[in-house]
Formats: sequence, structure tokens, C-alpha cells
Amino acid sequence: MGLTSLHIIFLRQHNLIATALSAINPQWNDEILYQETRRIVIALVQHITYNEFLPVLLGRPTMDSYGLTVQTVGHSTSYDPTVN
Repeated sequence: MGLTSLHIIFLRQHNLIATALSAINPQWNDEILYQETRRIVIALVQHITYNEFLPVLLGRPTMDSYGLTVQTVGHSTSYDPTVN
């Protein structure tokens, strides 16, 4: 029940953002609109996960020791596409 509710919330958020982006960018086709909205919603989910969920679940010391703490300035270059 909880997971279904969360999925519905993010689905509705996706539709809300897509509507706003469509008004701002009327020249975008459906695919571009979908992909850009998808990127924004994924960023929202990641923000909630790393700033609210994981700190409560793991604790800040564990997050720090595994390098999971979000940077406050700049961006990370630690992504490795070769890692399975």
C-alpha cells in the first residue's frame, strides 16, 4: 500500500512537471518532454534518498565512511561506468 502510494505521488509529480515544461517549451515533442521530465523526477528521488532516507536508515557516520554524503558545493566525478 505504501509503495503504491509513493508511485502514484511521483507519477502525478511527473505529470505536473511535464505540463509546466510543455507550456514553457511548446516546440518539444512528446519524447523530449518525457525524457526531460524523467530526469527531473529522478533527481527528486535521488535528493530524497540521499538527504532524507539514507541518513535516517544508515546514520551520518556510516554514510561518511562509505562516501555517500552529498556534496554541498560542486559535483562529484566519482561515477565509474565500468562498475557492474
